[in-house]
Amino acid sequence: MVKSMKPNKQRKAHYNAPLHEKRKRIAARLLLDKPDARFASVRTVTVRVGDTVRVIRGDFSNGGKRHGGKRNVNPLTGAVLKIESNTGRIFIEGAKGSKSDNKEEAVPVHSSNVVVIKLDETDKLRVQQLTGNRS
Repeated sequence: MVKSMKPNKQRKAHYNAPLHEKRKRIAARLLLDKPDARFASVRTVTVRVGDTVRVIRGDFSNGGKRHGGKRNVNPLTGAVLKIESNTGRIFIEGAKGSKSDNKEEAVPVHSSNVVVIKLDETDKLRVQQLTGNRS
């Protein structure tokens, strides 16, 4: 996977990668609310639109003042609305911030700052690949 030990070459390969490779890198830890025996051996999944995620790092994890929230509140949980493959960020339902003219705007969250708590199981091929033999 890593072709060079030099960090600058790794960063360059990451930023200059084609979009289909960048899309596969948008992955998050799988921590289901209701444990499912089918996904017992799955640790991470590629995030897709329709998955339900919980923010575990950043301002949406426990409130915070940056986006006008209150401190020490429950972490934001919502469905994935949109994915930006180029930047590795996802847009979550309810992740909004106010602009200077008091209009609300969606705030992107990096995929490494979320965990998937419910999979979108409408794609049968995806479920089959996740539950199949992963040795």
